[in-house]
Amino acid sequence: MPETSDLLLTDQEVQAVTNEPLSAAQAAAVAVQATEAVRDRCGWRVAKPADETFTLSSRGGRLLFLPSLHVNSVATLTENGEPLTAGTDFDWDENGVIERIGRRWPRGRRLIVATINHGYDTCPGGIAQAIAAAVARGVLAPAGGIASETAIGQSIVYSRMSAGGLAAGAMFVDDEFTRIDEHRLRASR
Repeated sequence: MPETSDLLLTDQEVQAVTNEPLSAAQAAAVAVQATEAVRDRCGWRVAKPADETFTLSSRGGRLLFLPSLHVNSVATLTENGEPLTAGTDFDWDENGVIERIGRRWPRGRRLIVATINHGYDTCPGGIAQAIAAAVARGVLAPAGGIASETAIGQSIVYSRMSAGGLAAGAMFVDDEFTRIDEHRLRASR
C-alpha cells in the first residue's frame, strides 16, 4: 500500500471532489485505490518520483526500454553484473530509452539491472482529472446501487464497495481511460 506522500491524489484532494462527505479513512482508502488502479493500468508509477531497481531482459539490440515514461536519472546500470558508465557505455532519455554505445546489448533474460529515479513531480493533469471525475461520480456506490447506466453512447458501471475494497477496473469510464492511457506503457516496450 502506498504511503500518503506517494499517492497520486491526496485524501484531502479526494475530499474536495467527492459528492458526499467521506471520513478521513474513507478518503484515504479511495486515494490509495485510485493510485493503485492508475499505476496498474499504466504499468509504472507515473508520479511522485522514487528510486526503483529493475532487472531487464534484452533482445540484443542497441536500445533498451525501461518500464517508465519519465526517467529523472539513472543511478546505476549493470550488464552481466559489470557496472556501465553513462556517456561512455550508454546514454539515456527521459522517456525511458537506454542506448548502448559502441555495441549491442547482450541477448538474454535478466542480464541488465538498472536503478533509476522516475515519475513526474505531480500527477499529470489528465490523470488527476480522471481520478477526480471518478470520485465525483460516486464510484463508491454501496452494494445494490446502480449496476449499469448508458447515456449518449457512454456506458457507466458503478462498482460495489466491499470489505476488500473497490474493484479497480470498474472505477473509470472510457473517457477517463483515454486520459490515463496517454501515460500507459505500450506492449511493444
